[in-house]
Amino acid sequence: MNRPLQILEKYWGFSSFKSRQEAIIDSVLNGQDTVALLPTGGGKSICFQIPALLNEGICIVISPLVALMTDQVNSLKKKGIKALALKGGISFDELRILLDNATYGNYKFLYLSPERLQQEMVQNYIKQMNVNTIAVDEAHCISQWGSDFRPAYRNITILRELHPLVPIIALTATATPKVLENTIDELKLELPNIFKDSFVRKNISYQVIVEDDKLYRIERLLKNNTGSAIVYVRSRNTAVEINNQLNSIGISSAFYHGGLSADEKDRKLDAWKNNNVSTMVATNAFGMGIDHPNVRFVIHVQLPESLESYFQEAGRAGRDGAPATALLIHNAYDKILVRKQFVDSLATPADLKKIYQTLVNYFRIAYGEGAFSEHSFNFTDFCQTYRLNTFVAYNALNTLDRLGIIQLSKEFGRKTIINFTVSSEALLSYFERDILASVIGKTILRIYGGIFDSPTKVNLDLVAKKSGQKISVIISVLKKMERDELLELSLYITDACLTFLVPREDDKTINVVAKEVELLNTKKADQVEKVLKYVADNNQCRSLQLVRYFGESNLEPCGICSVCNMNTKKIDMTEARLIAKDILLLLKQDSQSSRQISESLRFTEAKIIQVLKLLLDAEKIHIDQKNKYCI
Repeated sequence: MNRPLQILEKYWGFSSFKSRQEAIIDSVLNGQDTVALLPTGGGKSICFQIPALLNEGICIVISPLVALMTDQVNSLKKKGIKALALKGGISFDELRILLDNATYGNYKFLYLSPERLQQEMVQNYIKQMNVNTIAVDEAHCISQWGSDFRPAYRNITILRELHPLVPIIALTATATPKVLENTIDELKLELPNIFKDSFVRKNISYQVIVEDDKLYRIERLLKNNTGSAIVYVRSRNTAVEINNQLNSIGISSAFYHGGLSADEKDRKLDAWKNNNVSTMVATNAFGMGIDHPNVRFVIHVQLPESLESYFQEAGRAGRDGAPATALLIHNAYDKILVRKQFVDSLATPADLKKIYQTLVNYFRIAYGEGAFSEHSFNFTDFCQTYRLNTFVAYNALNTLDRLGIIQLSKEFGRKTIINFTVSSEALLSYFERDILASVIGKTILRIYGGIFDSPTKVNLDLVAKKSGQKISVIISVLKKMERDELLELSLYITDACLTFLVPREDDKTINVVAKEVELLNTKKADQVEKVLKYVADNNQCRSLQLVRYFGESNLEPCGICSVCNMNTKKIDMTEARLIAKDILLLLKQDSQSSRQISESLRFTEAKIIQVLKLLLDAEKIHIDQKNKYCI
């Protein structure tokens, strides 16, 4: 079996390649440095996995995302392909064993982060390996102009020094021309073959609408939807809330966010893919590996932080080539909120020094130590303990992660399990002798009525809120009760698993990346402004705005987006006068929203919106403080 198509059929079950995949694979097999710029869903991983399987030796894969590494390794293992990943939190001995396996165990893929490449032992082992391909996933991370710049990516060039004759394939879905050029320079690629698919998705209608009653708009779109839909939100609480609202109005829905256990995520994803529920309400955690063909709607109910992330998420619509809609719903407050969340609360170098110093003290890391040490991390407790601004702290931790100082692996959804091993009488007797245990224990008993019957999952945040005690105090009391043989305790209090990637050096740790921080902040502010410009531009085709952002030109308007529809479906003046007359009669009675006007008149909503705009331009109506139309 020595042909790419045979490998594709054997392991992936496909009889033909997508678009540029085969040409990219041939380039790598010919030993050429290669760049694959393919949009979301373009099948990038196959482009390095098939050449690696066809050649003797192992493929080194650099990836910035622990979850993505884990997903790809698990997927390869299910196909019977030997693969492993070097993740954070492993001991020196475990690391050596894994590297021994990769070197001598006939493995085909070794996944690791760019930070892991800094370790001398890792470099020494890789030098001994029979490497056939070097794959750099999310390659735009090496560019200072990229949306996800990570300085640690510059360490990747050590692989070229260790194996100068091995071809490098750089893969990305989001690179502007400037980012692409910079990526090639930073990776030191030698006369690379560049393969770039068009970002145009002719079957997707990109829609942008202003709407205060977002649920109403979603209901109108999805009530009769026979396919699948994704509703993207920014917070977990919003995901749960909208999910409940959709189910209450008869739209079958599930919610998905980073706070769910792996089993819950898999169960919800399977239900959605098997059409047991039509709609998934999700945060951006719902992204990796989402390749459901029958998605008719992707709806964003809040402004995204960048056009890169929006384009990736919107691109999950219409994978089957049939007509689909990507809708972005926003209101005036969303514009304020997106700046507040992603610009105003950006962590400065001074903020990073404070958070980093607080973090190493929180975990009691000694100066000069801590590299690759792993810790359970409760974000809420961390912020409450030190009275930190949660927005700034969250952005600071993400910046530290991106700069390669720490690594955050989210492990939400795990709850502490308590199993009482004594009778209620014995427990109450114990409480009489220990007031603090009584306060905490009785709070648990009130919240979890059947806790004596079986081991019970307990939410310590809820116990803390109800009892007025800090989580650290609750944990201390529970551990004491366990030592006194009153209960069995399985303690899971973590929001995330946090790994320190460099030794503690206090301010010096941040000083070396201070310029990068300022650059990242400037870039983030620019990304947000590009989003605001996109939603405000009602003159240029939406599809053209997006693909031009990624460097494509000389294209025709799509003809199906909200701007093109407005321009092509111009209302004739006779009908416009009739609609205007009816609108003015309505507004003489009371100010009304566009939705109220649309529901009251027999004309289509698109025509009513056009006439409202004409009336506004003619100053015959205006918008009041409640965002309603009035005379």
